[in-house]
Amino acid sequence: MSIIDVIIIVAYFAMLIAIGFYVAKKHVKSGEDAALAGRKLGVFLGGIGKTANSAGGSSSVGGTSWGYQFGIVGGWYAFSEGMTYVIYLPIIKKIWRALYRTRTGSAGQFFGYRWGAGARLYAGLINAVCYMAFVGAQIIATATVIQVLLGWSYVVSLLVSTGIIIVYCTAGGLRAIVITDVIQVALILIGMMFIMPPIVFSKAGQALGGGGFGAVWETLSKSVDLSFMTNIGAPGVFGWPYIIGAIILPCILIGGVAQAAFQYQSSISSADKAFKSFFMVPFLYIPVSILVVMMGMSALFLPNVLERITELGGDPNMVLPALIQTYLPTGVIGLLLAAVLSATMSTSSTCLICSTTCLTKDVIEPIMESRSGKKLDDKTSLKLFRISMVVIGIATLSITLWATDIINLLTTAYSAASAGLFIPMMCTLFMRKATKPGIYTTMILGLVVYGAGSFGWLPFLPAIVQAAPLYASLPVSIVCMAIFWFATKNSGKHGRLDGYFPDEWEKSPGNWEKHPELLDGPGPARLPEEVNA
Repeated sequence: MSIIDVIIIVAYFAMLIAIGFYVAKKHVKSGEDAALAGRKLGVFLGGIGKTANSAGGSSSVGGTSWGYQFGIVGGWYAFSEGMTYVIYLPIIKKIWRALYRTRTGSAGQFFGYRWGAGARLYAGLINAVCYMAFVGAQIIATATVIQVLLGWSYVVSLLVSTGIIIVYCTAGGLRAIVITDVIQVALILIGMMFIMPPIVFSKAGQALGGGGFGAVWETLSKSVDLSFMTNIGAPGVFGWPYIIGAIILPCILIGGVAQAAFQYQSSISSADKAFKSFFMVPFLYIPVSILVVMMGMSALFLPNVLERITELGGDPNMVLPALIQTYLPTGVIGLLLAAVLSATMSTSSTCLICSTTCLTKDVIEPIMESRSGKKLDDKTSLKLFRISMVVIGIATLSITLWATDIINLLTTAYSAASAGLFIPMMCTLFMRKATKPGIYTTMILGLVVYGAGSFGWLPFLPAIVQAAPLYASLPVSIVCMAIFWFATKNSGKHGRLDGYFPDEWEKSPGNWEKHPELLDGPGPARLPEEVNA
């Protein structure tokens, strides 16, 4: 790689760090400023932030890796991630209003407002740990690119990429991340939609005698050895049962319980803006994600790329960097590798701040406030947030040294969080008669069953259930919740309802006193878009 390309990448890193410190100086004065950008984001920045969070290393480095290994099946991860935003659209405004009324910004706080400190601690810990896995997956992708760029060892590349992410996230918080996301999403769209695909498909088509990606598809379809790549219902590990239970379900369910969903919703200034920002994401995310999978499939027919991958140790994560290095001219290589780094670093930074928010807001701050008997001041809250972010970033390195399959790492974490929180989340939001014993038992039992299935401790279950334990944990959670609902529905232990149901809020005048911004004169509580209507 030429010195010009190296300069472009170094300049990009310097820009990220500079933005982080600038935003820190101008806008970050408290833990809430760092975690929720002051709750002032609009449609554009909210939508861009969500897109960048999804279109990370899993969609660029991971997507080409899965396309290279598994063919079009690899596209199911990307499609499911994008469709998550469509599926949750009908309830986005309800979620935003609940977050606004309760003035919460984390998954743990959202559960804790209704069910108490134990639910807050449990949901916060699950999200904090799972987001460490999310950060690890993105850092693996970032380190992979740096390793190819500079020829450093994998471990050194991990250390450098983790350090850069920690520095600019710790300084500027969510606002800095969202501002850099605008640049990052622009690079991703330009590089992964308009520059790389035409070049890769053309080269693959030439290698097969002409026809672009159509020739790649036709060749794979006729190959007996590679039939599993195009027959998505074929028997084996990537048959339909596995695709649904281990890829589609986790990707969709996580949208209702992951900290990023709560964090971005809380950072947007109205329900209407939250809805519109959610609506933006699939149109930006899905096309890019499918194209990178197709590029991974095309790499199978490019001898120069295959040779380069072999030189890099045969790691499938090297497919995208190898494609970029093999076919792009000087200068453009730097731009496209910066685009890949944009994808991986934007998601890793968001995931890092989500994990930190859960750890500080749901675990550490409640303990400190309980001991001191008073709320933490802004300065202490911000200091705690930044220290926790550094600690989590360093701890994540152990994950990156243990696991290397980016998408598998993500879907496993998705599944674990969904197993413990999805059914309780839906009940918290929609069931007035849900009870505290039912919620607590379902939270714990869902995760335990998932973990037991994952570690092979339930050998009597069918093989597909052991491969995708959500098939066991979700039904168990539903049955558990139903049993407790019948047994305890008249117990009165329904938790605090006012944050989740408008009529309950209006019955509590004290809420208006606590949150006068919800009022427009005397009468029922109103939300920002209703006040301005």
